Amino acid sequence: MRALIKLISVLALALIGGFAAFVLTLPRENGFDETKAFHRLDGLAREEVGIVVFTGGNGERIARGLTLYGTGVADRMLISGTHPQVTKSDLATTGDFNIIECCVDLGPRAQTTVGNALEARDWIRGHDYRAVLLVTSEFHLPRAAVELSRVAPDLVIVKVPVESHLAPAAGWYGSPKVWNTLGREYLKYLLSWGRSLG
Repeated sequence: MRALIKLISVLALALIGGFAAFVLTLPRENGFDETKAFHRLDGLAREEVGIVVFTGGNGERIARGLTLYGTGVADRMLISGTHPQVTKSDLATTGDFNIIECCVDLGPRAQTTVGNALEARDWIRGHDYRAVLLVTSEFHLPRAAVELSRVAPDLVIVKVPVESHLAPAAGWYGSPKVWNTLGREYLKYLLSWGRSLG
């Protein structure tokens, strides 16, 4: 019995420590170094790089993806997890509509992060991309990257965090809602990470 209590205590401490590490090491938009991140694309042609945006939020992720596309670093952009009835015209307020019209693909199949990853993998394969800029919210990015890496293990993934009001970088410590969001995301991340080991 004593051994069981000790084991439970160790597991609990590991879980708490892991959560603290998860929160403290979250990629943050205000700390994103574009120049350093783009070094991972050295040696790749523009035609070998895509941008993948996992939808959510109020359009900030899409706007961030369009801004990145405007730098000329990538060939095309996928918005994964769009509502089936959403059209490109509906996205006109998120950025340069000329870019949306010519160079953005909508992915209406995905409804979960796993679905996002599978949808992105198929799109990446269809364009023979060797690398992608993965754009999603700061708290979602670790799990999104694990899921995409799991289904596309040879892909170079450059993680691009987008700030979210659901888990802001500052002033959230007294918010039970943010603690809940981060706690749930941490547990989902552990499950994704566990699946990636199999």
